[in-house]
Amino acid sequence: MSEEQQQQQQQQPRSGNANNRNRHQGRGGRGRGRGKGRSNNNNNANNNANTGNKQQQQPVAAAAAAAAVDGSNSNNSSNNSSNSSARPKRKARSKMGGFESYANIKDLMQRYYADADTDTDTTSNNTTSNNSNKTLTLIRGKIRMLPGKDSTAFVTCDRGSLERDVVIMTPKDQNRALDGDIVFVELAAVVETKTKTATATNKETNKEKEEEDDDNQLAEDLNELSMNAVAATETKQQETWQDDTVQMSLWDPVVPVRKVSASAAPKVQEDNVKGRVVYVVPPKETAGTQPSELNSTSASASSNNNAPIAPRRTIVGTMNAIRPKDKKPIYLLTPNNKSMPQFLCPGHFRPSEGEGGLYKAEYVYGTWDETHNWPPCINVKEMGRSCNVQDETLALLVENGVDHGDFPSAALKDVQDAVASGLIMGEDDQDLGWRPTPQMYQGRRDYRQQRIFTIDPTTAKDLDDALHITQLPDGRVEIGVHIADVSFFLTPQSAVDVEATRRATTVYLVDRVIPMLPRPLCEVACSLNENVERLAFSCVWKMNMDGTLANNNKKGGGVPEDVWYGRSVIKSCARLDYATAQNIIDAKVGNGESAGEMDERLWPKSRQPTGGHTVDDVAFDVRLMHKVAMARRRLRFLNGALALNGVKLSFKLESDGETPGLCAPYPMRDSNRLVEEYMLMANYLVAQRLITHSGALAVLRHHPPPLTIGLESVVQIAKEARGFVIDPTSSQSLQASLSRMGRECDDELVMQCVTQLLMTPMKPADYMAAGSVSQEEWRHFALNIPYYTHFTSPIRRYADVMVHRLLQATIDDTVDDFPMKQNEIQTVCEHCNEKKMASKSASDRSDVVFLAIYLKNKPLRSTLGVVISVGEKTFTVYIPELGCSGKLFLDEHKQMVDSAPFEARNGTRHIKLTSKRTSTFWKQIDIKVFCKLKVDVVCKERPPIDIKVLLNGPWVEDA
Repeated sequence: MSEEQQQQQQQQPRSGNANNRNRHQGRGGRGRGRGKGRSNNNNNANNNANTGNKQQQQPVAAAAAAAAVDGSNSNNSSNNSSNSSARPKRKARSKMGGFESYANIKDLMQRYYADADTDTDTTSNNTTSNNSNKTLTLIRGKIRMLPGKDSTAFVTCDRGSLERDVVIMTPKDQNRALDGDIVFVELAAVVETKTKTATATNKETNKEKEEEDDDNQLAEDLNELSMNAVAATETKQQETWQDDTVQMSLWDPVVPVRKVSASAAPKVQEDNVKGRVVYVVPPKETAGTQPSELNSTSASASSNNNAPIAPRRTIVGTMNAIRPKDKKPIYLLTPNNKSMPQFLCPGHFRPSEGEGGLYKAEYVYGTWDETHNWPPCINVKEMGRSCNVQDETLALLVENGVDHGDFPSAALKDVQDAVASGLIMGEDDQDLGWRPTPQMYQGRRDYRQQRIFTIDPTTAKDLDDALHITQLPDGRVEIGVHIADVSFFLTPQSAVDVEATRRATTVYLVDRVIPMLPRPLCEVACSLNENVERLAFSCVWKMNMDGTLANNNKKGGGVPEDVWYGRSVIKSCARLDYATAQNIIDAKVGNGESAGEMDERLWPKSRQPTGGHTVDDVAFDVRLMHKVAMARRRLRFLNGALALNGVKLSFKLESDGETPGLCAPYPMRDSNRLVEEYMLMANYLVAQRLITHSGALAVLRHHPPPLTIGLESVVQIAKEARGFVIDPTSSQSLQASLSRMGRECDDELVMQCVTQLLMTPMKPADYMAAGSVSQEEWRHFALNIPYYTHFTSPIRRYADVMVHRLLQATIDDTVDDFPMKQNEIQTVCEHCNEKKMASKSASDRSDVVFLAIYLKNKPLRSTLGVVISVGEKTFTVYIPELGCSGKLFLDEHKQMVDSAPFEARNGTRHIKLTSKRTSTFWKQIDIKVFCKLKVDVVCKERPPIDIKVLLNGPWVEDA
């Protein structure tokens, strides 16, 4: 799934009570990703546009590991079905003996930087063609644990030296690392890789002088590229994106960024290398030290001696008890995150009476001794009860470090000061809204007479983008994307700016939104509401009716004179929602009828245009936008863009705001895709401007290729189960394979399952400073373009705020005076990446909570399930009706069936189920991938709250 599409899923409307939780559905560069093992949106590929690898709740792991996880959990089904303070339900970790002591960090850093010295040449922008091999014995990266007891872990090399993940097989080799930790890994075998082809890059170093020199050098190199359009050396290894004629017509790239062909790609190992963790890097930021719902004052402020707080991690879960004979019980905290181990509570701790308590504790890095069986935790506190919406929601916010609490008073004062001059007050000091002052118009392009409108979810309140389209005499069209000018109200390093940086992103849950900015900004002054003047930052360009960008009257690769960037003032004439826009596209409304003849069910009066613009005018614009957008969309996918679209759930809450009364798939319409296409285009054009004018400082959105092992597994499954051939070489070949499968496959459910499996190995997109990596690493895999950024949602993403500030600096020619250096930008980018994943984990968990509560009241009986992976005593079932998947544990069906796992001739894993009941119409079922079953989906009886899949029998197609 593309990153933007994944992000769309995160923002989709799922609750009428959730304010704006899902207002950004279908927007390129603005939407969500959902990636959980149970969900159809396992992550994340394009941003999400495209949409994300769950870091804390569910790792992005190879699809090949899915069956292995089923197997590894086969003897541990009770772990996932019950936990209690009175009786042990989860088997304790077996005694493993001592762990290995950690290596000296200084020695590790010396080895790490020595490897880096052979990786790249930072003295020149020219590619070094060095055929000598280098040996690799140490890597650094983030560890991702598969769910389950004593399960396998994976580490992705943060320098990209290895294409495949390093596998950490056993808990002893994982050496006290927790899911999501940054670790150093000693490889079990020496790996030889070709010297990495690279452009100028800023290597990580602890010497500020070298860092600054690299920044300056890269900026000069990139600016020289943009100003002089230096042609790349004409070798196969140095082919640029501009050598692709389709790319030139579709995107018209200016910067000659090199493509890495298969022959030029770094030489990598044939198989996954195994390794062992030799050091865990404590997190830079300590969760739980900021004010929140549970902590009204910061820990640092309450400290008497202001001593530094040891790095720690907040753990949330339920309590289990181990009762050794003739000894006091031992209490273990079982995290909600199934990829985490159990934590040993202090000896004096005693849980409250009864089952179902939710507990919060802290793990302090460095306290897990080599001789300890379990990691210790401290400050254990009961938070509430499982299956209670308020308690579960608080728990998921705390667990993911996004329990931000109220905005600080200093931040609220900053906002009040920023909007004060534009407030409109009525009699008795009644607040009538906000409008810009005349002084705010200075230096802005005036679009107030332009026919501009918004298209958003029905319940949206923070409208951060608007569109216009104008037909031109030469047959082309002018497209305008107008984004809320948030950076105008945020003074750098002010209290509200610091708080926005800390939050980094808005968190969208089923029943609420935790905003990045105070509501007077995100819902009033910055929201592009209809029939009011607002400040905007605009990107306006010309394009052809066939969806291409290149001007046929000029040669590509030059200065993009058909694009304008700048601050503006607008006045939206209408607030359309996706349903109304789709009615217009489908010609159900807006066909010349008079106001009296208008069917308000199709186009509500409140959404009809104002300011002298007619419904026919707006309807014409919407249809013209749709025509150009769909033509462009077709070309994008022909050119290699990748889309993995799964079913997405939408919740409708009862009047209490907590009980889900309806759970149904959210419809994706052409109106969503219309907006997405123009947001993608604006983000790309802004990225191009930043690269050509700010060089190494440019904030980019990079989407890496998927995990090779996961793709290979899906390829094998599709071939062995159905004879389908999938080419995973590139996003283009992958999308072409899926399109061919869609034409040839006579079972739509199989296509859904293949899509579900392909989501697993997709990596999330992340933010970076352009100078921190090589040019080739700017690429966005899912979009299949050389560079990309996020410009279109500054109300809910701090990275977009940085992009706005840097874009304005390029316009004002003040890049040299920009207040942030490259390393500072990179640090904020990394923080935004972490908070994005934390927000996504919280959102995913919120989905699970509300889905489980819905199923508790309305269990899903005798529904269709499709097997997508098989273990020894478990198998994973995809539920098309819900668009998610869940594990079925055969240990919970011992009274119903006998099971016998076996391996087929082609090497695939099967399970033969034999019914013990004479009353059933079936005797045996061969459980294998793509096997269809009749299942029940219910709420798990004991905490932690989750869904549970139960077997009914084989699925019988209707006659």
